[in-house]
Amino acid sequence: MKRSLILLTVVSLLMLAATAGATEIDFWAMTNAPSDQHYAWMNEKAAEFEAETGIKVNFEEIGWGEIMTRAANAIITGEGAHVFQLGTTQNPYFAGTGGLVEIDIDEFGGADSFFEANLESTTLNGKNYGIPWFAETRALFYNTEMLKKAGVEPPNTYLELVEVGQKIVEVYGKGTAIATAGTNAWDLIHNWAIILWAYGGDMLNPDNTAAAFNSEAGVKAMNYWVNLVATGLADEACAEYNQPQADAAFINGDAAMCFMGPWNIAGIEADNPDLPYDIVQPPAGPFGRASFSGGSNLVIRSNASKDEIKAAKAWVEFLLRPDILADYTKNLSKFLPSNKEALEDPYYETGVWATFVKTLGYATAYPPLVEWGEIEGTVQTNFGNVLADYVDGKYDQNSAQNYLDTAAAEVNEILGN
Repeated sequence: MKRSLILLTVVSLLMLAATAGATEIDFWAMTNAPSDQHYAWMNEKAAEFEAETGIKVNFEEIGWGEIMTRAANAIITGEGAHVFQLGTTQNPYFAGTGGLVEIDIDEFGGADSFFEANLESTTLNGKNYGIPWFAETRALFYNTEMLKKAGVEPPNTYLELVEVGQKIVEVYGKGTAIATAGTNAWDLIHNWAIILWAYGGDMLNPDNTAAAFNSEAGVKAMNYWVNLVATGLADEACAEYNQPQADAAFINGDAAMCFMGPWNIAGIEADNPDLPYDIVQPPAGPFGRASFSGGSNLVIRSNASKDEIKAAKAWVEFLLRPDILADYTKNLSKFLPSNKEALEDPYYETGVWATFVKTLGYATAYPPLVEWGEIEGTVQTNFGNVLADYVDGKYDQNSAQNYLDTAAAEVNEILGN
């Protein structure tokens, strides 16, 4: 069946080559790898694609901070990339503008070809407006030597994480057990969400019409994160860290544990290749294990011409070929393929990658809503306020509930309640 699918893709590309003529498309992707390597890889693949189809692809790398503005301008003006990368939480917003082509996912292997959470991120009101490209999730990295010297094993539960952390602090000193992100982390909410879900909570109610995160589970999850600092397991500075600072503390060997993603492996290889580390799945809470499902999708601009849209779909099919996608993720970006067939590469069956794949299997995505960016910003701000209270000496047992209630009221207003 796989051979038939590959053959069908090749045949469709060859047929397209006969009719595409001089079609030329532009492709934008973010800084998913070191720029020199990224451009070299993309230009090589674009040349292979042009040789097969006659379609020329012009690649441009843009920063993560640029995509919202650049994509919006392209949709408004009809100028710019015909195909571009969006983060999973950005996809529904742009789908809501009417600026993205509705996708028949069967043209790209069918729904079963992708992880459920990643495919869901391409949807709005039950329709697909993108194709999952690569995935990421979070796991617990740990320093094998530090844990060994402290006489402990990596934790299986959040309660054990505290117990393990206390043993590490006894050996290495205050603040050495775990590195965490704080008020300056743009993705602070992702860290809290992992614990929220493990404690049985959720971001919104089942039909996504109202906030649900200001529950008992939400409060417990937020207090847990703050208490990692308050009890001395994490350094005081973590209350104001951004995520790269937390990552660096682990990679430099200053902290024994940290929640990080597959892209951090590239950082370890570059900055501290001798670091003795391994990873385990996120610890379990009372309702089991949970993790955040993120990554990126490929979308097509709807105000392109019919020939350009046809060429854009062919380029996406090309990038999703299992061998090409696996090469891009394992050798360049250090993310995980969102296509399950690409994950059958033996590379993903070994070491830390096997743990990431297992974690991705149950990871949760945020609700696919046009308003999600605004919702996330509101929750992020109020979580930051809880940590700011801690830094200012104002944090008490009511802080988390008060700020979560404030955030919930703001979210309900965003949702029209």
